[in-house]
Amino acid sequence: MTTCGAPSSIFEIDCAMSELFLLLGVMDATKLSFCDAINSLFFLPISERLPITVLVDPPSSEIGLAPTLSTVISSLSTASPVKSTESSVAAVERLAEAGVPVVCYNTCLNDEDAKRLAYALVTTSQRELGYPVGIIAGNWAIKAGIDLKIGIHNCNRYEACQEREDGFIDGLKSTGVNFEVVNNQEAFSNDVATQVGTDMLIANPEINLMYAANEGGTIGAVNAVLAAGQIGKTYVMGTDATAELMNFVSDGEILLAVNSQFPRDMGAGAMRAALKAVKGEAIDEYVQLTPTKVFTSIDKIAIDTWLSERGYD
Repeated sequence: MTTCGAPSSIFEIDCAMSELFLLLGVMDATKLSFCDAINSLFFLPISERLPITVLVDPPSSEIGLAPTLSTVISSLSTASPVKSTESSVAAVERLAEAGVPVVCYNTCLNDEDAKRLAYALVTTSQRELGYPVGIIAGNWAIKAGIDLKIGIHNCNRYEACQEREDGFIDGLKSTGVNFEVVNNQEAFSNDVATQVGTDMLIANPEINLMYAANEGGTIGAVNAVLAAGQIGKTYVMGTDATAELMNFVSDGEILLAVNSQFPRDMGAGAMRAALKAVKGEAIDEYVQLTPTKVFTSIDKIAIDTWLSERGYD
């Protein structure tokens, strides 16, 4: 077992697994920033912490939380279904019947079941991850005097990603810019997105802006511009912040903007809600939103601050 930085006396998780179904949420090892989200559960003051048993299931998009339930001895559970808002309903119902409070972070069940079974959902407004990027893209194109020919790397098998893309399109429309989505394909892991994006740009060299709704798709879009020889012809705007992406934005040659989530804040918020759930305390709102922040290539100070705070000096 390897840790993601959390105290080993509390739990250890294996970041090498492709999907980890935890009673403290779900992590995709292709996005190790989710390790930060998990770890942030423990950024609360020591006085607010409590021992928690974390059980890890074998990776499976179909099984979800169910196998773990046979061995649950915990008085606290947080969960975050990955692929389907439906597949974990029965498992969470069993937790509710056993009197185990459930707090979701990032994603949850469908709205009706989530409000019936979950104590709280700590998440980000998925639409707001896309909308301001669309506004920036539209205003950028209007200022440059160009119509946008857009290629999209989507991850729309996940409802959250569809909301991000819809927000991006709505943001574009709000500016009055002339635009056309020339090509839109699923591509959300950086290796696949690099190949898909390269093929997209070779087939449609008129694309002058690539948009991606997640980290892997954004990295892949940048790589595709390089591979297709489209530097200075195709630019990228995307989603999420990592050191690699922030350095690309700072450079400003290809990646012009990203909208970032704050997984540590999300994780800490989930822990606070979970502690209230265990104590039987009421919460103000079922849905608790964490903020987002857009970084652009002109935000050098903000980017340097982000990198410095995370030890990337």
